[in-house]
Amino acid sequence: MQDRQRENERADGKFVSVLKKIFVHNIGWKLLSLVSAAVVWSLAAGLL
Repeated sequence: MQDRQRENERADGKFVSVLKKIFVHNIGWKLLSLVSAAVVWSLAAGLL
């Protein structure tokens, strides 16, 4: 029983670390890329 609990905790820890890498680290660059993509799209669509 304890082994399964430890394995689940390890899996949860890996999952959380992957989410942190995706959403926390370099969030400024990700937001900048989204904004620039929106500007390029709107220029291509003729909205600006």
